[in-house]
Amino acid sequence: MISIKRLLQIGLILASGISMPSWAIMMGSTDVGDVDTFIEEAAKVNGEVAETNWVNSVLVPDWETSAVTFTIKTPDPLDVNYFMTDTTNVFAFELLSEPEYFLIKNATRMALFKNLEDVDWGVFDASLLSSEMNIPTSGYTISHVTEFNGSNGSVPEPGVLGLLGIGMIGIVLGRRRMAA
Repeated sequence: MISIKRLLQIGLILASGISMPSWAIMMGSTDVGDVDTFIEEAAKVNGEVAETNWVNSVLVPDWETSAVTFTIKTPDPLDVNYFMTDTTNVFAFELLSEPEYFLIKNATRMALFKNLEDVDWGVFDASLLSSEMNIPTSGYTISHVTEFNGSNGSVPEPGVLGLLGIGMIGIVLGRRRMAA
């Protein structure tokens, strides 16, 4: 049988390993989170409804109901400023609404991403995009960013989950000890 002291040591090791910070992408002294997940790229469509329909067809191919809803679009192409980060081919821009998904567009193409860690920033790896996106070369820029859903919702910190797991183990072992 494992001693309480040994169990606590194991729990602390697990909790510290689970709650260690992940590596972040930096833009100067600003932590912009991690690279968002690239989902798909396609020829550009125009308008909120067409964009929302395309995103839903990608996320839920045989969709009966919408997976996402339109939240906001940058009102003016001049409002989309993206910046180089400390990681090669990775760029970041500030988002307006903490979306779950975002779409970047240029003159001919659009690319869909799932917003991850820091929902205030869109962070993308340009090397995952086709040459037709031409970001940041050939004079193309991000002309618009369309955001979908209002928020990622709250996700528990890994450390909190680790502590919850340790507490559950403690309850189970405490009950076993009382039953013995």
